Amino acid sequence: MLISSLSLLIWFTGCCLGSFFMVIGSRVPIHQSIVFPRSHCTNCHHTLSIFELIPILSYLIQKGRCRDCQQKISVFYPLVELFMGFVFLFIFFTHLSFPAEGVFITGIVAFGLIFIISDSYYQLLPNNLMSLFFLWIFLGRLIIHPYPISFYLFSGLGFFSFFYLVYHFSSTPIGGGDVKLLGIIALLLGYHSSIVALLFASLSAILVYLPLMFSKKISYHHPIPFAPFIFLGTFIAYCL
Repeated sequence: MLISSLSLLIWFTGCCLGSFFMVIGSRVPIHQSIVFPRSHCTNCHHTLSIFELIPILSYLIQKGRCRDCQQKISVFYPLVELFMGFVFLFIFFTHLSFPAEGVFITGIVAFGLIFIISDSYYQLLPNNLMSLFFLWIFLGRLIIHPYPISFYLFSGLGFFSFFYLVYHFSSTPIGGGDVKLLGIIALLLGYHSSIVALLFASLSAILVYLPLMFSKKISYHHPIPFAPFIFLGTFIAYCL
């Protein structure tokens, strides 16, 4: 009974934080406060009450629509909340013996979700969030480093330098935010696993966007948010 109650609490906490991370990812890139204005319907601007902000449950009760204007609410919101709830639950029970690493991974997942939302909505990876992510990874690697810390530092610097040159001196459509992100990911993973992460990221991006280009649903010059694929590759490489 105690374990069930604890699991529900952890899951619900993850759902609530998932909702909060979505607010950060959708507001910070356009320089909006994450506190004001309060959460509201993007169609009629109705301010949401606390009962309309309960993760997943509010969506189900309102049948996926705004209570005032009946505008459809994207199913993306409850799916993200549900996903974060189970991620928190999984990390908690798989890292009971390694709580420091569990907290570290939870932070990575949180930043990953924020950057995925930011890049998907605006094709932006804000510098202020990037700085916080770098600090989180750097401090985490000072505490948890299976290899010498210099291994991770040189990996991060090497990847950043390489992609910085690619960004400035080639026609590859890589963004400046992606350059910084790849450098931080290399600081997290080391160069061996970073290469694996980059391969998975590139392959998954090709599998998603190539059919869309061939079917002419998007053009060849359509901007591709690469952060979702970078984090997908990162978590695959981290778990290998």
